[in-house]
Amino acid sequence: MQFGFKLSMNLRIAKRAASLLLLGLLAIITLGATTEKTVYSHVSNKVLKQKSLQLVQEIRRLVDSYSKKDRELMTEYDKKDRPNMSKEGAHALRQQWLKDSDLAHDSTMRYYKDHYWADAILFIGELNRRLSKRAKQPEVLRLYQHPTNVLGLAAVADHLELHSKLLPAS
Repeated sequence: MQFGFKLSMNLRIAKRAASLLLLGLLAIITLGATTEKTVYSHVSNKVLKQKSLQLVQEIRRLVDSYSKKDRELMTEYDKKDRPNMSKEGAHALRQQWLKDSDLAHDSTMRYYKDHYWADAILFIGELNRRLSKRAKQPEVLRLYQHPTNVLGLAAVADHLELHSKLLPAS
């Protein structure tokens, strides 16, 4: 039984690593090809701005959803935490809270990668192509490629919003 569990965990880890590798290669190709045409290369500034600001709203809703879930988990943990609880019970309670919190975080990051990641990279690439050299911040592109946590997602939304609003109307 133990061997089967380890094997299935290793397969899931291998599949996840392969998926992340493919996503990373896509990001490198996309970000490295700033002079190449993308699906957004032929849309007007107005449409690009609208679509990127819509993505900003969706990312912020995702971040807000995670924050709400995290607060709920903390509230539940605080309700169950009792000073007269045994050390083992308190430890088990804390471990369960950490596990639930990690699951919520991982789920949020996975949702971003599956639904918003590619568009965010394409939008910022196209915005950078259209904006003046002073407005570009190429060092921030790594954040779009590899946001490490929900705060990184919020930073992506803030940065994308700022650059969308810098885009001239025509």
